Amino acid sequence: MSALSKKIIYLFRLESGPGHRFDVEFDRPPAGGDLPEWTRLEADKCPHCPLPDAPGAHCPAAADLVPLVEKFSALSSIDRIDVHVVTPEYEARKRTDTQTALRALMGLILATGACPILGRMRPLAHMHMPFATVTEMVYRIVSMHLLGHFLRGEPMGLDGLKEFFSDIDRLNHAFAGRLNRAAQRDASVNALLALHSHSTLAGMSIEPEMENIRAWFQQTQAGSPGSN
Repeated sequence: MSALSKKIIYLFRLESGPGHRFDVEFDRPPAGGDLPEWTRLEADKCPHCPLPDAPGAHCPAAADLVPLVEKFSALSSIDRIDVHVVTPEYEARKRTDTQTALRALMGLILATGACPILGRMRPLAHMHMPFATVTEMVYRIVSMHLLGHFLRGEPMGLDGLKEFFSDIDRLNHAFAGRLNRAAQRDASVNALLALHSHSTLAGMSIEPEMENIRAWFQQTQAGSPGSN
């Protein structure tokens, strides 16, 4: 299997009604078929989207989420649900509300799709952590950012992270309006808004969280237990 090929499976079991399975292929082709009107690129297009307004073009992120919206749009965001996540390396289970469950899956789908803005999160998706805390999210995003600079031979630093989260902010605001017309109630919209809140919080919390994380590394300085 190619290092770029991967599949993560999300299994959902509702308290009432059928279960659902979503296979997220990292190298999947663009979504096609008879897509709904709300996925058209020109409808609520993100203000900083670099994609051209071609006739009949669809927003790649919206098109990827059609199956998710169709299955969960009638649920309330507070409905309880059992989630089972299967990756090539491990499995994770959690009983939570629909909003939290969808936030994890939507984040993975959006990061591995053809959106040129969200695609910058693709390296992080290869180390998918379904229910990460803010501290865990900051640790992983900063690590991805710095490793990317190192591998590209660029100067190390956190410059560009705030701009990146600002781009995600603008996208999520526009995308929430798009989904609002598709959801019968609120589950899908609230899941995206929660994802938006989580990403905004991570962008704003980098410095305070870095102070907390710095304490972990002080234990590995010369002369401390475990140092060489």
